[in-house]
Amino acid sequence: MSVQFFGTYTMSSSIQNNFTISSYMSTVLSTIFYSGLFFLLPVIAYLFGKLGIISSGFMKKYRKHAIVGVLILSAVITPPDMISQIIVSIPILLLYEIGIFVVVRVEKARDKQK
Repeated sequence: MSVQFFGTYTMSSSIQNNFTISSYMSTVLSTIFYSGLFFLLPVIAYLFGKLGIISSGFMKKYRKHAIVGVLILSAVITPPDMISQIIVSIPILLLYEIGIFVVVRVEKARDKQK
């Protein structure tokens, strides 16, 4: 329904909408693909934490940098729309926080084994 609405929506008769199914599918698929990659963030945090590459302190220290990075990347992978950017960035930021929690648990397990 939204495709039909935006395909027929016109602001004036001098502006034409030239949407193709290829451009629409390209936008949708790239958004889904890159958002799906971000959902692997806790798994990557677990692996890096297990290998000792990152620590929870490091992730907490650079949380602000991660927020800026997520907002920039979500602006790149979504259509030029602020609502879409926010819808994509909130789950990714939550996944970052889950990644911190996972690394904390990995560190506790490592300390317990010592």
